[in-house]
Formats: sequence, structure tokens, C-alpha cells
Amino acid sequence: MASFAAKTTTTTTTAAAAAAVTTAAASKVFSGSKTPVFFVSHGGPNLLDDTEKPGDFYSWLGNYLKNELKPKAIVIISAHWQGEGKEGVFVDVSEKPKLIYDFYNFPKHYYEVKWDHKGSPAVASRVIDLLKQSGIKASGEKHGNDHGVWVPLKRAMSSNPDIPVIEVSTFSHEDMSMHIKMGEALAPLRDEDVVIIGSGSAVHNLRQLWNYSNKPVPKFVVDFDKEMETLACKSTGEERQAKACELNQHKSFRDCHPTAEHLMPFHVALGAAGEDKGKKLLNDYFSTLSWGSYVFGLPKDTSLPKYDGTQTRDEL
Repeated sequence: MASFAAKTTTTTTTAAAAAAVTTAAASKVFSGSKTPVFFVSHGGPNLLDDTEKPGDFYSWLGNYLKNELKPKAIVIISAHWQGEGKEGVFVDVSEKPKLIYDFYNFPKHYYEVKWDHKGSPAVASRVIDLLKQSGIKASGEKHGNDHGVWVPLKRAMSSNPDIPVIEVSTFSHEDMSMHIKMGEALAPLRDEDVVIIGSGSAVHNLRQLWNYSNKPVPKFVVDFDKEMETLACKSTGEERQAKACELNQHKSFRDCHPTAEHLMPFHVALGAAGEDKGKKLLNDYFSTLSWGSYVFGLPKDTSLPKYDGTQTRDEL
């Protein structure tokens, strides 16, 4: 009888716990609460040591993710991984993603960096299912995480054993409308306590980087960056998406993106953002690079990044 009572108590407790989780999840969904969507400009591995404005932004992002938002997972679309064919994308299904050191001519210690993070095959499977439901040919691979994923997230969270990271590729092409469709397909994750991040660069011209390194930031960089800011922050929904699909008609488009793989995650983020308003969180330049970074759907009472030297960095 005692054994039966214990079993009954355990079953009742488990059922109550499950009911509480279900109720909490339902409350979150029906309250209209969604996780925010980010687009970040990620930089090279030297970002790990950055203590200027980009570093302050990532310090804020890490504190926000770990201490306030505490999401179930992060799904991050990287500019450094492309899919196959017209409609194919890849999703990393690794339980423990390896770090890919896909950068060149940096000091040796950057190629020895480790990070205590993990993946989630279960969340990756959910991502694949959502993409397939929208007619996107998604497939899983044990790819690992390239520097478009692990560098910004490690700068944000020096230790991250708890929040799984799932990397997703872009398409193999520059079709902006298809990348928006991809973001729309992923949008239901926002109701499932998953954060979506597009990781690329608002302006990314390495070919002319050293031509302007000791000069003022060229006008074409600022002009294009401001066009992105205007559409991201002053329009929403279909209007914003339509304007974003016209960025390839901007007079400085190819000066800012000789190849546009670093811009495509921005369009994925816009697709996932839907009608949510955008806010620019980081405004900074180096030569022919823009650090422009955005959030969509950030709760109004959220503290924003500080650029006065007081931003706390995650050191654990």
C-alpha cells in the first residue's frame, strides 16, 4: 500500500508539473508574448577582445539572453554557410557543434578558442519541419558552428552550457524575397521560446577595407547603412519587406556588398519579425564595414545597451 501511495503521489506530482508547464506555455502564447528577433553584424575573431562599441553591444546581448530572456534555444542564420540549389538550406543537427575556424591571418590563439556550448537535435528537427512546411528543401547536417555563429555568441556569453545553439544556412543565392520567406517559415519558433538571430554584416566590403582604414568612413557605406536603418525602424510588415527587397537597387549596393551573403540574414530576420517594430541597437563603422545591428519586437521596458564604459561583460 505504501508503495502504491508513493507511486500515486509521484504520478500526481508529475501530472501537476506537466499541467503547470502547459499552463505557463499557454499563458505565454495567449498573452501575445513572443521572443524578439535580432540581426547582428558579427565581425572577425578579434571581436572576442573588443571593448569598444561592438564589444559593449555584445556584452549587453549576452546579459539579456542569459539573465533576462533565458530562451529555450537560439536559432541563428549565418552568412558563412550556404545551402544547395535554388531552394535548399542546411540545418546543423549536432548535439555538440564543433567550432569552425573559418578566418585567415589572425593570431594563433584565435584558432585555439574553445566554447562550452551545445546544440539541440530536437530543435533542429523542428526547424527542418517548419522550413519543409513552407516548401523549402531543408536537410540536417552535422556541420558545426562557423565564426558567424560562435564568435558573436561567445563574445556575448563567454560561457553558455545551458542555451542550445542551432545554426542554419542561408540559401545559395541572393534572392531577397526567398530569404524573407525563410524567416516567415521560422517565425512560429518565436511562440516556442526560441530566439531567432540573423548573423551577417550591414555593410561588408573586405576588398576595399584597407583602402579606407586610415580615412573617414566612405559616404557610400553610411548611405547604404542609413537606408537599412530607415526601412528597418520606420516601416513594418509587408511594406518593410518590399523595401528590403529593393536594397539591391541602391546605388551603393555593390560597393557595400560585392557579394551579398552577409546581407541575406537581415532579410531572414525581417521575415521572422513580421509586424514587429525595429530598433537599431548598434551604430558603428570601421572603414568599409558597418556594425549595424537591430532587434525586432523588443519589450518596451527592456534596458538598452550602454556605450559609456559601464556595460557589464559576461565573464563566467
